[in-house]
Amino acid sequence: MTNHNDNWQPPHERNEFAVREESAPWLKYAVGIIALLLVAGGGIWLASKVVIAEDVPVIERVEKPIEEKPQAPKSADDEAWVQALETDTLEGYRAYLTAFPNGRHKEDAIRLINEFDGKAWAVAEERDTIEGYEDYLEAWPDGLHANEARERIAQIKAEEEARRKNAEEAARQEAAAWKAAAEANTVPSYEGYLSKFPAGKNAAEAQSRIDRLKATAADEAAWAVAKASNAADAYQQYLTSFPQGAHVPEAIAALENLRPAAGKTFKDCDACPTMVSLPAGTAELGAGAGDTDGKPNEKPSRPVTFTNMFAIGVTEVTFNQYQACVSAGGCKSMPSDNGWGGGNRPVINVSWSDAVAYAQWLSNTTGKSYSLPSGAQWEYAARAGDTNIYPGGSPAALCAFANGASKESGLPWANEACTDMAADRTLPVGSLSKNKFGTQDMIGNVSEWVLDCNTLNLKDAPVDGSADARGSCSQRIVRGGSWFSGAEGLRYAARAVQRRGDTNDFTGFRVVRN
Repeated sequence: MTNHNDNWQPPHERNEFAVREESAPWLKYAVGIIALLLVAGGGIWLASKVVIAEDVPVIERVEKPIEEKPQAPKSADDEAWVQALETDTLEGYRAYLTAFPNGRHKEDAIRLINEFDGKAWAVAEERDTIEGYEDYLEAWPDGLHANEARERIAQIKAEEEARRKNAEEAARQEAAAWKAAAEANTVPSYEGYLSKFPAGKNAAEAQSRIDRLKATAADEAAWAVAKASNAADAYQQYLTSFPQGAHVPEAIAALENLRPAAGKTFKDCDACPTMVSLPAGTAELGAGAGDTDGKPNEKPSRPVTFTNMFAIGVTEVTFNQYQACVSAGGCKSMPSDNGWGGGNRPVINVSWSDAVAYAQWLSNTTGKSYSLPSGAQWEYAARAGDTNIYPGGSPAALCAFANGASKESGLPWANEACTDMAADRTLPVGSLSKNKFGTQDMIGNVSEWVLDCNTLNLKDAPVDGSADARGSCSQRIVRGGSWFSGAEGLRYAARAVQRRGDTNDFTGFRVVRN
């Protein structure tokens, strides 16, 4: 038997170990890699065997029911209290206390009842009226706030009584103040009342009376101004400012007098002549082609337009009317009446200048604009829309309109178709018929002065109704013929000429007012 111990040598002394030492590194690496692969493979195998949660079977837990211990039965007190709590009403809690006045839940019941009491009292306080507190007492006659409720009722009644007495006194004072203000019936008296009682019973009426008094004062002041002016514009302003004024009827009458409608008559003073308003319009004036007696100074006829109304005397100015001018110093002296009698006969023996002076006196006396008529105004008024040669259409027909030379006069040119009550003199004005404009005696009785100067013809005469100032103004035109004229001189277009200072017993005048 071989002894291995005897043959052992150190590894470095043996050749095989030398070889091992040279190959050791790669062997060591291989062993490590193999070990790692084995570990990784085992991990993968273990992971594939893990059970996912949702695959885990649910293990139901069966709980054993808890056995309830038998409870002791509730007492009648508790049952009643539970019932009261379930209803939770004032009646329910009161019923509990009635059944169990000394019950286990007495204090809770009283506390809850007091809460209802408190709520009822809060409502009463919010209303804060006698009715509100009485309603509380009716529901809670012995409530926590019963005494306070009675006190508040008494306090409110006392306050109401005080207010009633104060109101009665205030009403008495207001009534006295109103009576005094109404008796005075002035703006200051009513203003004094309002200063003390701005919301008084009669405040609205006081203000209404103040307004009426002020309106009346303004009305009277405006009327005084209109009367003082006595002008159409002033009266129209009054009517515009006070359409319901106290003086409306007077203002309308005054306005109509100042600006009367066509055909209406008026007088500006007692001694003034009666005037008639003529409408605006256009007329063919002068001697037309058919007027075979027409003179050169009466031709040619032409249309004349009157844009504005004007007024003309209904008749010639009378002796009585002229006397008023003489008495007032506006006219120099009374002319002779030829022994025919003055009064209501047309004034005669007056010159053109005398007639102008009379018209000026009327203007000064009345404040209106009076003058002699222009020749056009005179003929427009005489014709009154008539296009014939004579009033009435013929010499025979003009007898009703004109006092001319009739057959009784014995004059060679007398109108044999007419008879005359006074063949050798004038007639009282207005003795014969009116024309369509309401004028009288335009033809006959006396010839009438007009403003126009003497011209040879009417070729370039004004066509606006104004006076013809051409020609010789020391001579003036007279129109209409007179008691001394025959039919030829009683034509509408007839024009005669006189010196402005001439006076005679067949010439007078009438006036116009613009």
